[in-house]
Amino acid sequence: MGDFSMNDSSYDTEMQTLLAKEEEKLLALRELVDSACEEIMAGRLDRSEATVLAQRVRRQASEIIPDLMDKFDLIYKSRFERLISQYIDGSRGARGRE
Repeated sequence: MGDFSMNDSSYDTEMQTLLAKEEEKLLALRELVDSACEEIMAGRLDRSEATVLAQRVRRQASEIIPDLMDKFDLIYKSRFERLISQYIDGSRGARGRE
């Protein structure tokens, strides 16, 4: 039984290390996405620049979470499209009416 506690302790430490690495990846991804969203919402980019930014974020995300890109696309693709439509296309139209 002594082996179990030693193995359990080793396993727990290994799991904590893996979980910490995953947390770091998710934090980096969140910061990357949040930064891009803020830049789009600032309205200083044109549609082409905002689209390139979203593509760059996706490419960087694929390095951070290569096995989860289907989920990234499911969550963030429509978010970026909505933000571009709302803050880039929408703000251009509003300025044109002034």
